[in-house]
Amino acid sequence: MISGVASESSSQLLPWQQPIWQDLVRRQQQSGLPHALMFTGIAGIGKHELSLRVAHWLLCQNSSGQADGLTESCGHCHSCQLWQAGSHPDFMVCQPEDNSRQIRIDSIRKVNEFLAQTPQISRCQVVVIRPVEVMNTNAANALLKTLEEPAGESFLLLEAERFGSVLPTIRSRCQRIQLLAPSAEQAQQWLQASGVSPDQASQALRYNPQAPLQAQLWLEHNLGEQQQQWLDLFGQWTQGRAPLDKVVAAYTKMELDDVIHWYAGVLADALKLTLSVAEDQLLHGGWLAQLLNACGDGATLNKTKLITLQRNVQEIQGGLLSGAAHHNKQLLNESLLLQWRALLQ
Repeated sequence: MISGVASESSSQLLPWQQPIWQDLVRRQQQSGLPHALMFTGIAGIGKHELSLRVAHWLLCQNSSGQADGLTESCGHCHSCQLWQAGSHPDFMVCQPEDNSRQIRIDSIRKVNEFLAQTPQISRCQVVVIRPVEVMNTNAANALLKTLEEPAGESFLLLEAERFGSVLPTIRSRCQRIQLLAPSAEQAQQWLQASGVSPDQASQALRYNPQAPLQAQLWLEHNLGEQQQQWLDLFGQWTQGRAPLDKVVAAYTKMELDDVIHWYAGVLADALKLTLSVAEDQLLHGGWLAQLLNACGDGATLNKTKLITLQRNVQEIQGGLLSGAAHHNKQLLNESLLLQWRALLQ
């Protein structure tokens, strides 16, 4: 959806972003930032949080952007008050709306119309577009002119998880700011500082490697328990102890993105297992080896079929991430489960 809503907490600086933040402030104070920045990096490391912080700072009436300007938003001016209320008239977020997976041309037209106006409170306007790689071709073409010739004093902050999937015409008109994931120690410390126990933090980061914000959501939504239920059902299906319709019904209730991401993890473990990778290097530890042993008769996996299935799942995952894929959840889950059973030999 498109919204001007932002909160003070959403623009807090994450510890591993400090060097990038300092560099952005220095550049803005010395020569000014380019009008189009693209923040790139994996999901769950704080791209949106950094975008919001930059937007808040640029809109603050007491942060002049000159050498004597503030390096933090003041939090007291009229602009900051509107920001904290989530109703700043010079700020917009553009993202997929109406339950769509894509950013369509109508959304970009609203962005262009917004930027054609004069700022109401601040000396500039700021638009965040996320994730930019799901803009369809028409939307991307509609944005090109604005990227080339921005109206007035305006800033476009684009966010992308898959930089290579962004159209070259968009990439070439933005300055890329690549965000690196925090170290394992930083991620662990950050999660523990939010009240998570060391064991919980380690488990969450194992399932969400290098992505502490994803790990935090994983814990908040009890996804570990949910994924264990998926594993139990998957094991029952593999051993022939659960009918197809029961397993499919359970998986179909879940978001397809989550299920496919989970499948990808299981198949990665399976491929590593065929290559005799140590259990401590597997996402689900020794679970899969134990499952195959429980199937009896020296059950193994057909490596050729496994690679084919893994590629199939990767293609499905890529289509879902791009926003262009449309699947019947029930039929897709049935197909994947049957293909998995066909791997056993």
